Amino acid sequence: MIRVIGRAGFQKEITEEITVENLLNELGLREQSYVCVRNGSPVTRFETIRPDDDVTFLEIFSGG
Repeated sequence: MIRVIGRAGFQKEITEEITVENLLNELGLREQSYVCVRNGSPVTRFETIRPDDDVTFLEIFSGG
């Protein structure tokens, strides 16, 4: 299960392996705006996501 947490929150199922970078592109998310957490640990855009992984994209916020 893929979860996106932030202003545009949603969930998505994947059926095959995909890299974080390709998944970001498919979801229309900018890499600079999200941190990807796979099974509880942050991962880079080069890592592979599998259908049975628990993946969350956390939107990065800043402000003052």
